[in-house]
Amino acid sequence: MPPSSVARQVAEIAAEPDRAAAYARLLHLQRACADDPSAAADLAAASPSALLPLLLRDAAQDDEAVAASALKCLGFALYHPVLVSTVSGQLAQLVLATLVRLIMTTKMKAICNLAVWCISVQQLEASVVEDGVTLLLNAIVYALDNPFGSLSTTFEAVQATMKLASQYPKGMRDQSSIWVPPICRRLLSADKPERDMSERCLIKVSSVILPPQSPLSKEVALDLEQKLLPSMLDMLNDPSKKIQAVKSWGWFISLLGASAASTRPLLNKMLKVPEQLFTDPDPQVQITTMVTWRNLVDAFFGPQALENMDQGTVMSPIEPRAHATAQMKKIRLIMMPLCGVLSRSHNIALSSSCLSTWRYLLYKLGDLINHLSILEAAFGPVLKIIFSTGLDNQNKPLWSFCINLFHDFISVRVRHLISPEDNVCVPPNQNLLAQTCTHLKVLFDGHQIKWLPWDVTSFDFQLEILGSIVNPELLHNMTADMTVTLMDSTTQTFRLLLQGVCVQCSPKFADDNVVICITKVCKFVKKVFLDMVGKQKSNSSAVLVQFCLQFVKSTVEELDNSVLASGKYELCLDIEHIKEIEFAECSLNLSHPRIRPLAYMELVSPAVYLTALSLSIVAQFTGDLSSEDAEQLASIICPSDLLENFHAAVAFLYMQIMPPVDSRLRMKWLVVWSKMSKRLNEQMISYLRVSCGASAHDILCQFFCYPFFAFVSPGRISTHWNAESSNEGYLNVTQDLELELVIEVYRSFCTNSSYCSEPAYMVFLEHFFKYLTHRVDENMSSIQANLKYCLDKKYKNITILSVLGSIVIGLLENAQIFNYANKEREVTTNEEPAGCRGPNLLLSCLKLGNRFMKISGIAFKENPAAQHQVTSRYFSSLSDFVGHLTSTEDILLLFEIIGDQFTEWLALSSTSYFIIRQGDTIDQLEKLWLNAVTCLTTSRLIRDCSFLEKHHLLLQAAVNHPHGPISAATTAIRRSPGSNNAGLRHAGCRSVSKADGPSLDRPGKDPNCANDAERAFALEELNISRMSGAPILSGRGTDATNTTDRSQRNRESLRVSAGLGRKRLKIMRYSGKGKGLGKASDVTFSPGWAEGEVCRKPELILEMLKRKR
Repeated sequence: MPPSSVARQVAEIAAEPDRAAAYARLLHLQRACADDPSAAADLAAASPSALLPLLLRDAAQDDEAVAASALKCLGFALYHPVLVSTVSGQLAQLVLATLVRLIMTTKMKAICNLAVWCISVQQLEASVVEDGVTLLLNAIVYALDNPFGSLSTTFEAVQATMKLASQYPKGMRDQSSIWVPPICRRLLSADKPERDMSERCLIKVSSVILPPQSPLSKEVALDLEQKLLPSMLDMLNDPSKKIQAVKSWGWFISLLGASAASTRPLLNKMLKVPEQLFTDPDPQVQITTMVTWRNLVDAFFGPQALENMDQGTVMSPIEPRAHATAQMKKIRLIMMPLCGVLSRSHNIALSSSCLSTWRYLLYKLGDLINHLSILEAAFGPVLKIIFSTGLDNQNKPLWSFCINLFHDFISVRVRHLISPEDNVCVPPNQNLLAQTCTHLKVLFDGHQIKWLPWDVTSFDFQLEILGSIVNPELLHNMTADMTVTLMDSTTQTFRLLLQGVCVQCSPKFADDNVVICITKVCKFVKKVFLDMVGKQKSNSSAVLVQFCLQFVKSTVEELDNSVLASGKYELCLDIEHIKEIEFAECSLNLSHPRIRPLAYMELVSPAVYLTALSLSIVAQFTGDLSSEDAEQLASIICPSDLLENFHAAVAFLYMQIMPPVDSRLRMKWLVVWSKMSKRLNEQMISYLRVSCGASAHDILCQFFCYPFFAFVSPGRISTHWNAESSNEGYLNVTQDLELELVIEVYRSFCTNSSYCSEPAYMVFLEHFFKYLTHRVDENMSSIQANLKYCLDKKYKNITILSVLGSIVIGLLENAQIFNYANKEREVTTNEEPAGCRGPNLLLSCLKLGNRFMKISGIAFKENPAAQHQVTSRYFSSLSDFVGHLTSTEDILLLFEIIGDQFTEWLALSSTSYFIIRQGDTIDQLEKLWLNAVTCLTTSRLIRDCSFLEKHHLLLQAAVNHPHGPISAATTAIRRSPGSNNAGLRHAGCRSVSKADGPSLDRPGKDPNCANDAERAFALEELNISRMSGAPILSGRGTDATNTTDRSQRNRESLRVSAGLGRKRLKIMRYSGKGKGLGKASDVTFSPGWAEGEVCRKPELILEMLKRKR
């Protein structure tokens, strides 16, 4: 309970003769009033007049108990805010003077401690303290010197110092040379509590004393030279004192401040302390040393480096240069141990501490960090060290921190130099490590470095740092996850750099430096990747190829096309691979397209340079190119708005196959070609619209003809083959893959339904088919040599034949191309005479089919027993195509173009009939010929003497053919009635075989006067032929005897006798098997069976025989 009357108690205490008991009672009263505001106010009202004079008087008593009790009560009165508020300024001065006198003169330790304690707890006005600060500091320094050898005295003096610094910072700073040195001396005390309290005091007052004033620095320097520095060096001999020694060193360096650089002898002596500790085997000692190294940063680069910042402009390159140069020695001094520790450290905590000090240096440099010389001295070395160690699980936090810092430096140009209306947002690097490492939290919590927009003078520096990140030698031992992180992070940073270059290229900033930047970007990619890819092992090179393609793709995507394709920014094509293939020995037997090749050291646009660079890297890569890499390469080469890229790529592809290449290299380039083709096929219409004219079509034709030349080009033995057996197995697999790639492209190319309604696309197809036909004609000798080689090696597939066949088959099966050809014919009908020429597209398709038949015929001659599957499929597709022909002009065009090869195939199949009938080819050839006969019949061309005269060799080969259905069909149309079939009987069948009997044309009789009965008789023979020939078609796989019997019966059914006995025999055969024949013929040759039924009437047959006499 508070006292009933505070004033009465104060009066009693003042009158109490026992002063020790009185002050004990007063102290109790003060504590009781401390929590009662009204009682405290009453006590405060009585204290100044009644108590304070008594307290000051008794504090000076020789009786230690009385003096101590009085000082305790005085300290409470000076501490309590209500009590101290009633103390007047004059009385306060008296109180401070009394306390100073007691500290300086008392012989009692307790009294000295309490007097200093009163100063440390007092809450007097700052103005009162200011008036007596000098006297107070003298008393405190006296107490700090510990005259009684008491640690408590020193402790209270330290507390009093911190109190005065908080009350009157300006005065304390001005007189810091008085009170700071005594505290610093205790940093080297043998007593740990004394060292600790001194360090806490310095930390508390650091904002007041740092940066130090000159008097303080001089005092500290004097102390160091006289005693402190030797003591520090001695402490290094004791492992337990090393940490304290380096902590003390840090404070001394801070207190030396800017004068440390000017006092070189003293600084050199002091640097011996951290010099020894940076290499100490104890990591904790090294960490502590690294932390205190910050103090040297503070000493060298004070707050003046952070002043006068203009965040919106680039630093002037002229005026501050001298100042930057003056700081270089300091920076190099600070950076030396940082780089040394990072280079050899394997401790994450130590390395993190080192990076923290380094980042603090970058912050303290202020705007100086944006100068190139400072960047090279302070920023670059640490980045290179961290990046040069590669990326692994242990190094990932440090690597991530550094790449993030570099990313921030690069992005500042984009953030500052693009106008706000462009709404540019620079994304953070998403591939960086999250801030989960406890050792790195301090790195992310520091001050922001004052980056300013960089200019082109620092472009080389940025590329150099990027080069240290993407050093190909580092990728060899990286795991897949780390490689992906490195590639993605670096590519994102590289994109920001390119965006900065793009800003430089904009009209707002355009100047001659654009050429420099573009050239340096291209040369950088070449130097890093192309010069190193050949030196790496296959697995690491694959990563390198992928990395390079990412960089090139970023360049193509980020830089404006007007810059990449501009003739103003040309650069030399200094790629050694271009030089090698330019002067390589080429095959003289192959007629390549007339393509302008790339020339070493010629001036090209950046787009062409990057294309050639990407392709050269792939060329030097000895491993297997992945589908993803090929896809990325195609995206670089085939943008629809950079046609020059595509032209250069086509030239490069042909330069690769002009010298002999092995199957592995060919396969790699076919993969690239396939990806390019698919991408080009997706944007074909836009490409044709942008690049109009015959020259543009020629480039496309040259590109799509590439596999043809790749397959025909002479090869060489791969160095990877070890044995003949493995060669054959590898070749079969490789050929299958090659065919699959190429045929898939041609299939989509010839059957692209989305483009067939586009006239531009159809015009291009016509141009392409003409072009390919011409190339086949030019290289027929090489094709024949290739066919012979493949057949001799007994390859499963003949690639050139399969590829060409797939193109022709795709065309024949594309109904839209046929419809377009019909429309084209309708347009040209009124302009040209009928039958003069067919539609251009159809003409080109048929000519290409003619060349295929010629090549397949050559292959058949070389090896009739081989599996001619492509040829069989071609005959099937051509048969279906012929079956849809209705126009006389189209039919004439068909026989005009492929008639000679049709004749050749009929002759070949006749010569090798016993071999060819074992496969499917004869069936498809039969189907084709029957459809052709139908076309001739329906179009009435069979009555055209000029047509028959022109194609008499074809009809003769068909009549003489050993395959029943073919010869029978031809015989049927030979005997068909009409006024114009004399050509068939005279010119077309003048040299028929003896098996057909004597000519049916009799002298003196009009050969065109056959009646219906004669025609019916001929058709009946055809039906019998079909029936007896059917077992041959359906009986493949039976024994040779059955096959021979069927063949014999087939030949017998074809004999037509002029003698009466044979005619009777035929009548007997016909009449005896009429019903069965009708069934068989209805299946195999239903179109003529209705007429065959009429021919079974005996009266008609007899009349026919009478006329034959």
